Amino acid sequence: MSNPALPEALRNALAAKCGSIVSQTLLWQRSLESARASGASEASLLLLLDGFNSSRTVDALVVGVSDEAGGIDGFLDQLKELVDESAFDLRAWLSAFESVESHLATKGRWATASSILGYLQCSAEFGGSSENRQSLPEIVDGMLEQYGFEGQEGCGTGLSG
Repeated sequence: MSNPALPEALRNALAAKCGSIVSQTLLWQRSLESARASGASEASLLLLLDGFNSSRTVDALVVGVSDEAGGIDGFLDQLKELVDESAFDLRAWLSAFESVESHLATKGRWATASSILGYLQCSAEFGGSSENRQSLPEIVDGMLEQYGFEGQEGCGTGLSG
């Protein structure tokens, strides 16, 4: 299941993630090709492949950053800044992003990447105290259950503020 359109490092990472599951490999391959066509760097694609559990999240991210400056690479730069300012690591932020995307998908909705980052930033600020022992994805799941997702309302608006 080799795809010469993807760089070797990405093909190897894809093979390690999916193993011999052809359907999963094809879904991830299509998502990575779409993200690459949108201008994402190989390093960004490797990070997303490692950090997300579902290729659908990559697809949603491609759509979610389509009208935002910097695309996927800019999104990840902004995300890394938020990670540096929080008590949570990058993997936790990516998992929390995926939780919001999944929540929206089950409701037939979508949102820009910046509005999701704003929601995550608010959740991290709310639940990032040293006495809180929850992970960021747990905090976000609780916030989604209790308050839902209203888009750009909340503590901040991610990329733009």
